[in-house]
Formats: sequence, structure tokens, C-alpha cells
Amino acid sequence: MSYDLAIIGGGPAGYTAAFRAVENGMSVILFEKDKVGGTCLNRGCIPTKTLLHSSGAYSHLSKLEEFGVIVASCGYDYSRMLERKQTVVDSLRGGIEKGLKGKKIMVVNDLATVTGEHTVRTSDAEYEAENILICSGSVPSLPPIEGIELAITSDDILEKDHELAESIIIIGGGVIGLEVASVYLNLGRQVTILEMADQLIPNMDKELATRISMFLKKKGAVIVTKAAVRKIENDGELRKVTYADKNGNEVQVTGNDVLCAAGRRANVSGLFENVDVEINRGIVTDENYRTAVSNIYAIGDCRRGNVQLAHVAMAQAVNVIDVICGREKSVDEGVIPSCIYTDPEMASVGLTETEAKEKGIEVIARKTLTGANGKCMIEQADSGYVKLVIDKNSERIIGAQLICPDATNMIGELAVAVQKKMTVSELKEVIHPHPTVVEMIADCL
Repeated sequence: MSYDLAIIGGGPAGYTAAFRAVENGMSVILFEKDKVGGTCLNRGCIPTKTLLHSSGAYSHLSKLEEFGVIVASCGYDYSRMLERKQTVVDSLRGGIEKGLKGKKIMVVNDLATVTGEHTVRTSDAEYEAENILICSGSVPSLPPIEGIELAITSDDILEKDHELAESIIIIGGGVIGLEVASVYLNLGRQVTILEMADQLIPNMDKELATRISMFLKKKGAVIVTKAAVRKIENDGELRKVTYADKNGNEVQVTGNDVLCAAGRRANVSGLFENVDVEINRGIVTDENYRTAVSNIYAIGDCRRGNVQLAHVAMAQAVNVIDVICGREKSVDEGVIPSCIYTDPEMASVGLTETEAKEKGIEVIARKTLTGANGKCMIEQADSGYVKLVIDKNSERIIGAQLICPDATNMIGELAVAVQKKMTVSELKEVIHPHPTVVEMIADCL
């Protein structure tokens, strides 16, 4: 049987594209070698946030007496946290599988290889399709460090129910590293973070990085920036990591586990056979997601230069179906909110002050502190802020950075403001409810 569209990869990009294609009258076949839902659902976003929520609930018990709540004794059962994590994952995956079945989308659970312009082969069959869409996602990146095979990855912690170690050394201070660190810190474990750049979360605002570093250290984390990891080796039952510090001095640190959180790379191994598609740190495409073969497309983490976020992949899934159908793209990919689910949460969208100034834009930065917000005071939130970056000449809101409770929810409103080129005056027209954390946005105007 021939299909209008063959999709390789059943993660957010793949299943979103499948649903969108069917809505446009296309026949669809979806290939997924593992579990529907991809990295985000099975070993990424959802498991991480579930464990963060469970571990955070335990961590917050220490503050209860200040709220007038007396807890005689408390503890936690990490195995039950893992069970809850799996229940959430299984439930969400079941919903996606039910949706695919309901839309009569053919799902093939097998490794798929593109063998021609219109052909896809699995272990026991070959399929034809007018168009082929690659949504194969990404895998953990393992840098060329001696002994790197002794490290675990986020896949091990989030999918394989890895035992919670007493101490962990995390190589990489990006989103994955900080969120895993938060789970361990919430549960009273020892955490050391080694980051090669001169700040945590190198791609975000420096002030945000400084603030979250302060919070993590307050919880007991040891954070070393400008740390170049040289070697990982066994030290009895422990792991020993050797790194060069900012002065070039060799330093050693030990822990029960070493987590490699040095980013992710495009998952492109074995995808193509005798097909002229260029691969260079991901699948090379044009601005309309087309590869060198005009009817083969790629979106999401496997695409070269892509922002590796599930919501970006889902937006591209909508847009690529528009392209295939001969329409203009529906979603603006120029404004991408970023979220980190630490405690407190962090989120950003648009330009930072530094980025704006580098572009020659004269800006005004307005900030509201959590200490001036009633809801944050009620909840005894850590000291944080909401900052808006405003074009001085046009008064347009061109960026925002948040570190406060509900930051990952609040950033949606600011993404709309940036994308729609709203001015301060226009956003002032919106009534923000009181008492809420979101009214911190109004207080910046």
C-alpha cells in the first residue's frame, strides 16, 4: 500500500505531524522503533518534571512549620516516586496511542530506513509514500572524555529507574543537568556540577544564571564553572572525575555516580541507504524543512541547527504539513520561549538586554522583585524577579526573563506580547488578577 506521508519517529514532532496530516486528508504511516512519545515523554520532559514535583513536595516539608503546620515525621520512598513517574508516562502515552488509532494512522513498531525517494524499509517489509518526514529526534551526546563509558545519561536516570545515589557529579550545567541536580538536592543528596562555560545555562541571561547558581549552592550544590573534564575512572566503589579548573590546575572529585549532561545530538544513525540526503551535525534542510531530496523533509531535534525543544518540534510539525499542502506556515518560529523547571522556575523569551544592545537596540529593562508580590510572600518564594526588556524608541516588549514561582506558565503571556509586537501601553490595558504571581508582569509596565 502507498501512503501520502510516511513519518519516521513517534515523538512530539512525529505524532503532531501525523494528526495534522490526517486533518488535511492525507493517508499516514508512522514508524517508531521504540515507544510512541519519543524522548520528551519517555525519558525527558515528562519524567523529569514528575520527579521534580515529587521530590519538591518532600523538600517543601522543611518549610511547613513556618506555615503553622507541624509534621511529626516524614520521609520519602524513591521507588514510589519512580512508580508515579511511570504511571504518568504510561497514561500520556496511552492517550497518544489511542488518538493515533482513532485517526486510523498506521503505526509500525520497527526500525525504519529510507531506501529511496518514496520508499521506507523495515526489518520485514517495504512501504511507499509520496512524501517522507524524518522526526527521529536526538540522543545524549557523549564528549570525547577518557572513561566516559563509566558515566550514566539522562536516559538511564529517567527511563531505566536508576537507583538514587548518595552523591552525583554532573558534567554539564545546562537544562538537563540543573533539573536532575534539583531532584537530587530536593532529596538530600550531594551534587557537584561541572560546567565548561563561564556560567550555568550558557545560552540564557547571565543574571538568571547567577541567581539560580546562588539558589543551588544554598541547597548544598558544589558548582564549578570553566571546568574542563579530562578523565573519569573508578575509585573503589566510587567514580573519580579529573578536571582542569579556570587556572588550569588539575582537580579531582569523587561521587557514587557521574551523569553526562553535555547536551544531545541528532539521532541519524542508519536512517538513509543510498539516498542523497546531506547530514552534517543533523539533517541539512532549507527553511521549508526540505532535504536535498525534494519530497523528503526533516523537523525537530534531528534537523541541523534546530532548537532542541519539544514545543519547537511540534510547531514545525504543523508548519511542515502546511508546506507539503502548499500553504503558508501557520506558526511563527521566530519567538521561542524557554523553560527550566528548577525551584524557583526559570523562563525566558525574546532578547536579553545584552543581545538587544549587541543588535544596536536601545533598551529599557524593568524589573519586579518577588519580595514585592503578595502571592510570593504568602508562599515564601525565594528571591526572584520578572524582567521585561523594552525597545526604548518603540516601547515594544522585545524580551523577558523570569525566575520566580509559575515562571514556566507566565512566559506564555510574554511570548504572545513579543510575537505580536505589543507595546507597554497595550499590555497595560490588560487586567491582571490579584493576588497572583502573574501580576508581577503588570508591575513591570
